[in-house]
Amino acid sequence: MTARAQRRVRRLGLTALGALSGLVFLVPIWWLVVAAFRDPTEALSSTSVLDTLIPRSFSLDGFRSAVEDGYLRAVGISLAAAVGTVVGGLVVSSLAAYGFVAVRTRLSKVLFAVVVASFLLPFETLSVPLVSVFSDLGLSDGLPALILPALGNGLAVFNLRQAFLNVPLELAEAQYMDGAGHLRRFWHLYLPLSRPALIGSGMILFVSQWDSYLWPLLIISDSDNVTASVAIASNFGPLSSNTQQAFAEVLVLIVIPAILLLFTQRRLIASSSTSGIR
Repeated sequence: MTARAQRRVRRLGLTALGALSGLVFLVPIWWLVVAAFRDPTEALSSTSVLDTLIPRSFSLDGFRSAVEDGYLRAVGISLAAAVGTVVGGLVVSSLAAYGFVAVRTRLSKVLFAVVVASFLLPFETLSVPLVSVFSDLGLSDGLPALILPALGNGLAVFNLRQAFLNVPLELAEAQYMDGAGHLRRFWHLYLPLSRPALIGSGMILFVSQWDSYLWPLLIISDSDNVTASVAIASNFGPLSSNTQQAFAEVLVLIVIPAILLLFTQRRLIASSSTSGIR
């Protein structure tokens, strides 16, 4: 076999492997789409795996039930919490990241190690003390209770710090010679040159809040203020469950971040390529 034929076979093998890997991710999503729009009676009559993947009927009963149960309000609360987390989290994370880049001392290295360790720490270990603190402050059952704990995201700080380290030191020194202070350099130099990392960190903050389940479940006791993920879990009870409505609600839950990903994927790829460990 010639070298050209070997490259062609290798390319075909990689293509087949990529297609197989894509199917592993796409089949569950397709199953969810079919289940969300399928008639509930058909779900009970399915006898094989193939029947669950091929749509034979169309129904909006699950979406209709979700709207009647106030799921759109839960989605709105989750969206407001996610947007607030992105805005506030980017402010906190970018300022912290700039501090670790601009002030390089032993203490800053220790603090950065603590920040890195923070996103390796399971949230469950902090949930009970946080519930006690927020309850004592009277901040439960509201957007502040959802947003404030998510502002200090260690992964976002790490991502932005690595991006700031890629900013040419000569440019920072030139601005310093022109009399620019830390705030001016941060606003006019580091942030504009780190837009892909800002978008990537924003997606990290958005998804971490959007997918959150344990914290909203613990801190929100008012049924009118639950988030979308908690509302989905309420479809399942000890006596009955509404799987059709749950499928529809889960589909809505994944569509919104998927749309954001479509518009930001180029920036996310650029962010991953500029945030290498340094």
